[in-house]
Amino acid sequence: MVNIKEVAKRANTSIATVSRVINNSSNVKEETRQKVLKAIKELNYQPLTRQPVVRENQFIGLVVPDVSNPFFGKMARGLADAAGKFGYSIILCNIDGICGGEDDYLLDLIENRVDGVIYASSHRIREVIKRAKQKKVPLVMLDREIKYTDINTVTIDNNYGAFLATEHLISLGHKKIAFIGGPKNFQISEQRRIGYEKALEKYGLSYDEELVYAGIFTMESGFKAMKRLLEDKKNFSALIAANDLMAIGAINCLSQHGISVPDDVSVVGFDDISIASTMEPKLTTVAYPIERISERSLELLMKQISNEDVSPEKITLFPKLAVRGSTKSLKE
Repeated sequence: MVNIKEVAKRANTSIATVSRVINNSSNVKEETRQKVLKAIKELNYQPLTRQPVVRENQFIGLVVPDVSNPFFGKMARGLADAAGKFGYSIILCNIDGICGGEDDYLLDLIENRVDGVIYASSHRIREVIKRAKQKKVPLVMLDREIKYTDINTVTIDNNYGAFLATEHLISLGHKKIAFIGGPKNFQISEQRRIGYEKALEKYGLSYDEELVYAGIFTMESGFKAMKRLLEDKKNFSALIAANDLMAIGAINCLSQHGISVPDDVSVVGFDDISIASTMEPKLTTVAYPIERISERSLELLMKQISNEDVSPEKITLFPKLAVRGSTKSLKE
C-alpha cells in the first residue's frame, strides 16, 4: 500500500506539505498543490478521511521517568541522532516532574505538541495508551513489556543481561553474589533479579534472599544498600547492581569502609552510562544497545507517522557484557 512518504517523494516536497494538501490547507502554493495532487493520482494513494496535520517543525516526544539519570540522557541523545535523520527533533519530558490531572502537560504533549511519542516509563501507561489511541498519535513503548497486542514496543531482554552479569562473576569463581535491585514490583528490576536467580540455579548455586537488597536506581540508594549489607555482616565476594548509578554508590561505600574493588569485592552494573568507562576502576556493566534501540524505535514510529498499513511489532534486543576493571577472579 502506498504511503504518504512516497507521495512526498514523487511530488518532491515534504510530508508536511502533502498533509496540508490532503487537509485542504490554504498555506500551500497552487503550483505545489497541483504537484501533490498529481502524485496522489499517479500513485493511487488512498489517504484517510482526514490526515493529521504535519508541522514544518516536526517533533517527537520522549517521555522518561528520571531525566537526572545519565542513562536517559544517553537514550535521549541516541534518539535525537536517529530522529534527525528523518527530519525530526526530540522533546524530552520528565514524567517525575509532572503533576497529576487529566489535562496536564503530558497529555497536552500527546495531543498537541508532537507527531509521535516514544514512552520509556512505567507510570500511567494505560492512560497514555488510551489518549494516544483517541487522538491517533503514533506511539512506541520503549523497554516496557505491556499486555496490549496492538502497540509497537521495543524491549531489552533484561533477564538475559542479568544472567550474563551473574554468569561472568561465577566464571571468576564467585559463589556469594549479592544483588541490589530497584523498587520491589518494578518490572525492569524484577526481570533483572530473575536473570540473576536463573544464573545461580544453572550453575548450582543457592539463591539467598538475605543477599538481595532494594534500591531506587540512584547512587545514594546504592550506597545505602551496600551500607546495610556491610552492617548486616553478610558474606559476599561480588555484587550486581540493577543499574550503574547504584553500582557506583555501592563502590563509594565499599571504598569508605576500606574495601577494595575489585581486590576484595567485584562489582557489575547495568546500563553502561558514560562514567562507567572513565571511573576508576572502570565499571564492568551490562551495556544497552542504545544505537540499535534508537533506530528500531524511530523506524516503528515513522511507519505510523507515514500511515503505513502494517501490523504492530514487538521487538526484543539483547544487551552485551562490557568487562572492565571492577571484576576480578576470586583466585587471583
